[in-house]
Amino acid sequence: MKKIWTLIKREYKESVFKKSFIIITILTPFLMVALGLIPSLLLMMETDEPVRIHVVDQTNFVFPEFAKALNDTLKDGSAEYILKNIITKPDVIESVLNEQKQLVENESIDGVVYIPHTIIKEGKIQYFAKNVGNFSINQRIKNSIGKIVTDHRIHQSGLDPAIINKLTKRLEMKTIKIVKGGEESERGFMEEYFTTLIFVLILYMTLILYGTAIMRSIVQEKTTRIIEILLSSTNPFQLMTGKIIGQGSVGLTQYLIWALFGIGLVLFGGNIMPASGDYFNFPPSLFIYFVIYYILGYFVYAVLFAAIGAMTNSDQEAQQLSFPVIMLLIVPLLLIGFLVKNPDSPTIV
Repeated sequence: MKKIWTLIKREYKESVFKKSFIIITILTPFLMVALGLIPSLLLMMETDEPVRIHVVDQTNFVFPEFAKALNDTLKDGSAEYILKNIITKPDVIESVLNEQKQLVENESIDGVVYIPHTIIKEGKIQYFAKNVGNFSINQRIKNSIGKIVTDHRIHQSGLDPAIINKLTKRLEMKTIKIVKGGEESERGFMEEYFTTLIFVLILYMTLILYGTAIMRSIVQEKTTRIIEILLSSTNPFQLMTGKIIGQGSVGLTQYLIWALFGIGLVLFGGNIMPASGDYFNFPPSLFIYFVIYYILGYFVYAVLFAAIGAMTNSDQEAQQLSFPVIMLLIVPLLLIGFLVKNPDSPTIV
């Protein structure tokens, strides 16, 4: 036992006092804070400038309702969307669109919406802009015009759009989590998903980091013949046990530092990150379960990586053999994505 303890201290000191360990341990919490601050900063960076959009409407009925739908206002009370209807004849539509595109290129306007006369039948429109990655504007335009066209189709069929909209009103569902003791906690899907994703990613990164550290350490000691000296004073079981527990202790030290930071984030995250506070709202006891899962997962994958290190004689060979083990770690990430895309699939425990 004394030899194992000596090996544990050796592995622990060699890893903890490395510059890479100190940098990763300090940098990771700051990256987590930065990710949480991004939504708040984006909200603060929102400009009070209106969005100028020209609408080339060949139907003659969409634009009036479209202008009514986009009635959002800025902080100062002015209109957020400034719309202008470009009336043109069908035979010159191409030249008119080219002129409007030129205005977009010159930044005289922010975008052009082209509504063809075939929209009722085909259900297609076009939006020209320099920035087509603005999800909010894209969705507002698409949803507003989509509702107008749908109501027009219903009206043409002889039905009352108001009655149809009332009958087909979307269902809203509130998710309430039942915790231990029968208590109820109102939790949204994104809160649960965000929390799970963060912890799974941390587990993924640390298991690979410390698993490969063991593997490379064994390969390096075999290459430099240091392992012969170590085996002269100890046996393979003691050597592997010392390496695995030593590297695992390094991971626990890192988790302890992150846990203290995480508890502070839970307690004060809502104040420093108002837009992201809900996503960091989870019980501190979750850290205890997280450490338990880390220990269980670490011993499984550490043994696998150690076995790969014992079987190989070079880093290149070890990396090739470690691919199946890394794929096992990727499976939980793939399951998270699958459950998000298929919410009706059975829960995997």
